[in-house]
Amino acid sequence: MLGATASRPALPSRRRRRLSIALLIVLVGSFGPLARAQLYSGSATGLVTDPSGAVVPRAKVSLTDVGKGYTFQTSTDAAGRYVLRGLPPSTYKLTVEIRGFRPYVQDGVTLDVNQNLTIDVRLQVGAETQAVEVTAAAPVLSSQDAVTGQELDRVLINDLPLLQRSVFDLAYLSPGVHQVSGGVTGGGIANNFVSNGGRNATADILIDGITTTNVEQESGIQIPLYTPSIDDVQEFKVQQSNFSAEIGFSGATVINMVTRSGTNSFHGSAYDFVRNNILTANDWFNDASGLPLAARRRNVFGATVGGPIRKDKTFFFFDYEGTRDRQAHTLRGGVPSRLEKQGDFGELCGHAGGTFDTNGMCSSPDGQLWDPYVAVFDPDEGGPVRQAFIPFNNLKTYTSPGNPNLNGTPFQLAAVAGNLIDPVASKMMQFFPDPNLALGTAGSGQYDNWISTATTPSNNDQWDIKIDHSFSEKDRLSGKFSRALGNSREPNCFKNPGDACSNGPNFSHSHVFSLTHNHTFNPNTLLNVTFGFARSYGVTGAGGLADNPGFDPIKDLGLPAYMARSGVPSTPSVYISDYAQPGGVNTLGTQPWGFYRNGNETFHLLTGLNRMQSRHELKFGWEGRMHRMGMIIPGAPGESLATTARPPHNYRFRAVVMRWQAS
Repeated sequence: MLGATASRPALPSRRRRRLSIALLIVLVGSFGPLARAQLYSGSATGLVTDPSGAVVPRAKVSLTDVGKGYTFQTSTDAAGRYVLRGLPPSTYKLTVEIRGFRPYVQDGVTLDVNQNLTIDVRLQVGAETQAVEVTAAAPVLSSQDAVTGQELDRVLINDLPLLQRSVFDLAYLSPGVHQVSGGVTGGGIANNFVSNGGRNATADILIDGITTTNVEQESGIQIPLYTPSIDDVQEFKVQQSNFSAEIGFSGATVINMVTRSGTNSFHGSAYDFVRNNILTANDWFNDASGLPLAARRRNVFGATVGGPIRKDKTFFFFDYEGTRDRQAHTLRGGVPSRLEKQGDFGELCGHAGGTFDTNGMCSSPDGQLWDPYVAVFDPDEGGPVRQAFIPFNNLKTYTSPGNPNLNGTPFQLAAVAGNLIDPVASKMMQFFPDPNLALGTAGSGQYDNWISTATTPSNNDQWDIKIDHSFSEKDRLSGKFSRALGNSREPNCFKNPGDACSNGPNFSHSHVFSLTHNHTFNPNTLLNVTFGFARSYGVTGAGGLADNPGFDPIKDLGLPAYMARSGVPSTPSVYISDYAQPGGVNTLGTQPWGFYRNGNETFHLLTGLNRMQSRHELKFGWEGRMHRMGMIIPGAPGESLATTARPPHNYRFRAVVMRWQAS
């Protein structure tokens, strides 16, 4: 009895196990964002009927990839309905066959990225040797979802003009997408646009089903880690609202791209886009100042090739693109005069509209410098009141008495002429070039009196390779690897270690790997598994010191030895707000926050299971992402000083050349 009793529940036990597995999948799918499988593949569904409109069950439905020869098959159910899922974007031929009816053949069925097509078929009675071929059918409909957005196929991608050949600029063709306020199209990071009023720079970017973005270090924006060549992209789609369950990890928009694959025919291309000084006019300001146009050259060149490795089985596609860019700059800034660099600020009085009396005091208060060590506290004034003016504003010949309260300390001044001039600051001031703009004319000014031209060289090399293989009608594998290497160097405006324009050399590299496996258990059950990895690494820093490797800020400027503890050689950074800035975010010295090391990694794993059960379609999915970031950014290791040059606060600027403890 026990043995017989034990054998009876076997079938219900299997059912319970199946139910438990299904419930487990549902529970896993309920854990927030991990429940979404983002797939770039699409589907085709429809209803097969006879001439009277009655449904036709058990009809054989085949969808054949025209380029690769892959065939996806299923049969209509009792309700005459068929569903084919996990279809890569491509052009297909649809065939429907059943005994007693003419075979139905429809060519030119185009499936786009993540598209769900509906193609209904009406069969005609007749011999099986007589086929009904449809070559100009009505446009197929995507009635299986309500996803909105803009889609571009290979023809439009190839034919549309793009100034910088950046594929992400195609997003601006979508309704509701526009540049950020004050920005420019294509400026900054690739997804820095506003879509339908959502926050900028939050769009996720999918390439062949995997994400190629990471989270920015201080906020919720998404950073693209890789930009493919436009000649590598087969389909480009901007999905903006009403996402299906597979879509997540984004603000209001997803850029979904599929890269090109090989087919049964060999195909390739080669190109070179050229921009040169010969075709570029000089800048108006350069002409007015007698300066020639700096070198401006841009070459974007590359090639593609794709074809079969084994016909109807294995295919490859490879592309390479190189960029050689020399970008011209017109640089303008404010610099001190030769006398000011030596400590003689007598011309300030004239700039303020005043003159010196016989004692050397300027008639305009805004044009007079005062000794910061000599002051008397006045409660009526709410603080110290200056007492000793500097004759003729000449720090070089003036001897400050110092402050008696500092006697016996290292902060008291030596009783010598020029004791208000700090030796480190004096050496830094020599890094300024001499004024050269509109000298001796009415247009000459102390805040914008220098101009120059320079060129920024930048190079980039990248390549992609994609392999598609069909093991059988049940198992298909697709793999892709991408690699990019770039470098650039900003111009050294002052051509010395104190340059404020350059962050020094910039290096970057990125790579992307993806692998997708599709397994068909039976015509009603399909499993999709995708793994992806994206990494981007960037290095920038050293500023003007990169062009002067023998320069030591500690020895050559006399900075304190403890400033070397950061391990980042740097000169002090000086920002004078009223001066025109020639390039960076400061007026003199190493740019603050310019030393930068950043590595971003994103690991991506997602699965999707589709099951047709009677009249119901079940979809389960799981997705996991791991983001990693490593960053070094020491800020301003050489110290940062911000000041102004305009009266009545111009004494702060002059304090740059005074002893810093006094200022």
